[in-house]
Amino acid sequence: MTTPDQFHGTADAVRTELASVTRLAHINTFHPGAFDWTEAATADELDYVSTVAYGEPGHEKQAVAYLTKELAQLAEIERHVSTVMAMVMGELHDLRDPINVGHELHNALSCFAAEEIQHANTFYRYVRALSGAEPRVDKALFDERLDVFRTDDHPYVKLVALCCSAYVGESVITVFEHRTDALDPQRARFFTRLLHTHGLDEARHVKIDHVAMKLIYPALTAHQQERVRELLAQIEELNRKLAETFQAATEEILAVDFTTGNPAAAVQLEMTKAFGSKVFAADGTLHTVDEILDDELSDMITAFSGVGRVHAAGIPPLSPKVPELAGVGQ
Repeated sequence: MTTPDQFHGTADAVRTELASVTRLAHINTFHPGAFDWTEAATADELDYVSTVAYGEPGHEKQAVAYLTKELAQLAEIERHVSTVMAMVMGELHDLRDPINVGHELHNALSCFAAEEIQHANTFYRYVRALSGAEPRVDKALFDERLDVFRTDDHPYVKLVALCCSAYVGESVITVFEHRTDALDPQRARFFTRLLHTHGLDEARHVKIDHVAMKLIYPALTAHQQERVRELLAQIEELNRKLAETFQAATEEILAVDFTTGNPAAAVQLEMTKAFGSKVFAADGTLHTVDEILDDELSDMITAFSGVGRVHAAGIPPLSPKVPELAGVGQ
């Protein structure tokens, strides 16, 4: 149960930050119509995605399968985020606490939800263009994942849990965006442009996540914070199951092992484990991924992407020459 003054201390900061984050959302945004899809699977492009994943050409079949699995799975997760976000907005409709007045929260969540459904649309289009296949499994566990949020918890509990569940994946793909920008600083390749344009939206989503994590979560009661962690654990377990089913389906459809000897998959797994295990401290405090980077994790990210941070402001421009990236995994 919330109290009338529970969010007074943080409401102005939340609304001000959300207004700032979404100020240019109508300009810097992502839509499938923005791309020339004839460029998605050319021979040069397949060489490039092999280099992104394996550090060199020659692994095109495996790289295509890897991206098919990862981006189809990501599309389903983004579709789920969009649906739950719309559900949370419906539950917020009659609540008039100090955060949920004016336009700021509704606008931010509306943009977030709309952008996520376009990401799902675009990533599915990309994997079809790239591999000619689209993994479809167990209805993507959609009902099970939606049921996690069909509870009587306060909408802000659901919102924070949802943002936390999306945050790890958003952070991992941001590192991949840094990698493609380093390998292709002129953004001549389709896949670089795809991740860069996706990143325009994701940068806003991450900032909204930070608002939920740093401003709304601390204003929740101890019980509500516990419920955030419980909902998060449930959706993360279902997302792990979703990943397993997508991997099995992709391997069957494309008849290729795309994880063995794949350096990008190995780095992705290490980042996912580290980010997921360290964002919540033992005392329940929430941290951003840049706050939990130790030297080992930072060095790994630097070797992979050319950037030693993930979302932090003030990252210097990427050098057009990052020679160690081309041979990663060799």
